Amino acid sequence: MDKTNSKSSVPFWRLIRIAITVLGFFGMIAHFSQKVNVGIALVCMVNHSAIEQNKLNSPPPTTTLITHTDDNCPQTNSTNHIEGPFIWTKTIQGIILGAYFWGYIITQIPAGYLAGRFGPRYLFGGAMIVSSLVTVFMPLVAHVHWILFCILRLLVGLAHGTIWPCMTVIMAHWAPIHERGKLMGFMNAGAQAGNAFALSIGGLMCSWHIAGGWPFIFYSAAVLGFIWGIIWILFYTNSPRNHRFISIQEKEYILQHTNQQLSDSTKIEFHAPWRAILTSRACWALFIVHTCSNWGTYTFLTSTPKYMNEVLKFNITSNGLLSSVPYIVLWLNINISGFIADVIIRKNLLTTTNTRKLFNILGNLVPAIFVLGLAFMTCQLKYVAVVLLTIGVAFQGCCFGGGYLLVANDIAPAYTGIVFGISNTLATIPGIISPYVVGALTEKDPNNWRIIFFICVAIYIIGMIAFTFLGSGELQPWARTSIASRVSFENPLSKENDQTVTINNGA
Repeated sequence: MDKTNSKSSVPFWRLIRIAITVLGFFGMIAHFSQKVNVGIALVCMVNHSAIEQNKLNSPPPTTTLITHTDDNCPQTNSTNHIEGPFIWTKTIQGIILGAYFWGYIITQIPAGYLAGRFGPRYLFGGAMIVSSLVTVFMPLVAHVHWILFCILRLLVGLAHGTIWPCMTVIMAHWAPIHERGKLMGFMNAGAQAGNAFALSIGGLMCSWHIAGGWPFIFYSAAVLGFIWGIIWILFYTNSPRNHRFISIQEKEYILQHTNQQLSDSTKIEFHAPWRAILTSRACWALFIVHTCSNWGTYTFLTSTPKYMNEVLKFNITSNGLLSSVPYIVLWLNINISGFIADVIIRKNLLTTTNTRKLFNILGNLVPAIFVLGLAFMTCQLKYVAVVLLTIGVAFQGCCFGGGYLLVANDIAPAYTGIVFGISNTLATIPGIISPYVVGALTEKDPNNWRIIFFICVAIYIIGMIAFTFLGSGELQPWARTSIASRVSFENPLSKENDQTVTINNGA
């Protein structure tokens, strides 16, 4: 079928791949609303004054609402600062923020395999339903003990660890090659919209009287995730072949522009080339840049509200709103980057490999520069710091829209869930370590935020250099899905034997 006719014969708003992308976008909002809600909730769950007074061996305050009167850095609009019921030290807060990632790291690789073999329909939807049921009990458990609270966060992480591998498999089956940047970029942008939603609304919820204020942050995220999970299972199918609402034209167009890169094997015959993946230079370039970039991503994702509160001295309402601004701009940049990357590749301005390298350089070098400037900001320059933070975080969108986030689909479409699962497993390690490092350093001295930013800069640069010299965006030999090409790659002697037989037959 002709490409142009197949695209124009069905109105844009009736395309099922667009509907799935939009539904996936809202799924990522629900996912990240649950993922980052603790970051903003901790600001109003913890009794900061009691912690400070405990350090001085004095009794905690009897009031739950105080006013900051720092002459050098007065709090915005002299607004009262909400104090919570929990006397959790910064080290404990770091452990709580990292607990999610202990669960998150475990399910990445198994989820990549399961999504590749059985499809992401029930895996993605079921993960959100399970995480929502766990999230709804978190306010109650928090009053029992912080360790139990950590355990629930770990369970949420276990469920959420399946989601990113599922997303890459979804795009491998539903996104035609030349639309991959736009569609995957838009779907992924839901993560940043979820960040913005959770941080901005969460800051406001702290000051509301609904369900006690901060507990409503967890209840609302749980309800959103549960409803979305049900809708996803009812609407999504693992292949365009089986969707009841898709047109024949769109089905044929998607299959034509994805099937040549996907395995025709049955579920029983599906196997992963583990050795080839783990010895592939292209895969390790992806693993390194993903891990290094995620150090900065998770540092800011989990600790921006903390930085806004402790260093820039914003009150909780301003904290939530301003913490969300970088992610709103990041959301815009992801979509713009995805569109531009697709145009560059479609018009052959750059190869896929060089396009991915360009966007990874922009997504790591620019944030490194602005984070370096952030290291020298003080509360007297709080709005300058917000601008630097916004630009630095926003340019990470180049990695998501046109950079490493698409590389697994580029180099191994048939095994994208497994490749990305391994990559995201390694890239989750910063999520475990970073919050603890932030908590440990800032508990000793608030001025140590500068050290935290220097660490981010160094790691950004390492990831950028690794992918620039080692990375690829081309289909790898071991990822070819035809039986002949796979056997030829895995057993070079077979190719020589075939040639010998041909020569003998010719003789």
